[in-house]
Amino acid sequence: MNASTHEVKATRTATPVLVLAIEPVPGLRVYEEPEELRHPDGKSHPWRLGHHSGLAMAAFTSQEDAINGAHQVADCADWTRPATELRTDPGFDLTGYYDRLMEKTSGLLIAN
Repeated sequence: MNASTHEVKATRTATPVLVLAIEPVPGLRVYEEPEELRHPDGKSHPWRLGHHSGLAMAAFTSQEDAINGAHQVADCADWTRPATELRTDPGFDLTGYYDRLMEKTSGLLIAN
């Protein structure tokens, strides 16, 4: 997989930070969280699975784990849709997404 530039947002209103990311599943990005965004306790899970909108979804210990996380949730939604559409879609099974990440990966969920 080739890496490309991706804008990461610490919060929905924060100024984006540029990172190199890969796209293992359409609409989902995997990248290492930049040092300037890391919390002191976040060093054990520096890899992120994020939405193409720039919002992080889960934290992982390695790039391989984050890629696995993307594959585990690939069929939970059309991740190429805007985050605002996914948030308001009554057909999106948020509980199923959480359950799959928690049961099938070692990731930590990130609330945005």
